[in-house]
Amino acid sequence: MTKRILLTGMNSFDSGKTQLATRVIKALSETSQTVEYFKPLSGHNYWYDFEHTKMCMKEGVLFSKDAKAVRATSNPKSPIELANPIHTLFVPMRIERPLQTLPNTLGLAGSSSILALKRFSRPVKEGIDSTILTAQKLFEEERVIIGLEEVGKLTRNASIYEVNSLEAVQEFEHQNFEQHVSESFAHLEGLADIVIIEGFNNSAWPWDGLDSVDAVLVVGPGHVFSYDPERFRKAVYLMNHGQLPIREVTFRRISDLLRPIKRLEVIPETDLTSFEMKELGLNFHTRKKD
Repeated sequence: MTKRILLTGMNSFDSGKTQLATRVIKALSETSQTVEYFKPLSGHNYWYDFEHTKMCMKEGVLFSKDAKAVRATSNPKSPIELANPIHTLFVPMRIERPLQTLPNTLGLAGSSSILALKRFSRPVKEGIDSTILTAQKLFEEERVIIGLEEVGKLTRNASIYEVNSLEAVQEFEHQNFEQHVSESFAHLEGLADIVIIEGFNNSAWPWDGLDSVDAVLVVGPGHVFSYDPERFRKAVYLMNHGQLPIREVTFRRISDLLRPIKRLEVIPETDLTSFEMKELGLNFHTRKKD
């Protein structure tokens, strides 16, 4: 059976999950086990990460900067669209005066982060099926600083689904998120002995269809904490009130319910030793045929 390692951030941003993922993959690869990296949900800003935006335009697909970095250090068999099935592009709006806001729910994150494009991908018999939600009206009215030619480069080989409000995005997401993520993950599991799952920011559990994992690592600057996987999952679902998706439960909300099994201090730019991997519960010795 394929083993699953979940990386969760203790902070809302810059916890260090991607750095740890790279180290774990390197350590596991030295054991001759095949490893895939899965980042179900991500996003970046057209302006603040313009070099990455240019790379996306060159390759004709929106994808995570972190996923690209991690995959560059490994030898993945999966296409990046399935390793990173959902990705959002935020774009600054054109403003006529300082602090101007967009009278549209697509701009709830502020004038510098208008939700402009959102890609959903899943595997199909013919390859990959991608649908991109596009704020087409904002593009045509030149309300955001990205041009139609650039949008065209980012939406090649994808179906277009026009949206004019955050509510429309949320409705599409409600109907399609679980299917796209679960089917993409199943594809990756068929390719590897171990899959490393990197959650979004400090979300404690990335999607409902993930019924179990074999290891949970909570990451913060300079530190990694391991938790009992089943107790961790139960704590997340215990705190999932109302109709919100499970990914809305943050680690902060469950931290007082759990005690870590192990604590490890990590030093920048150093590899994980075999002893440290064992301490974190990552001493897997399995193949897909097991």
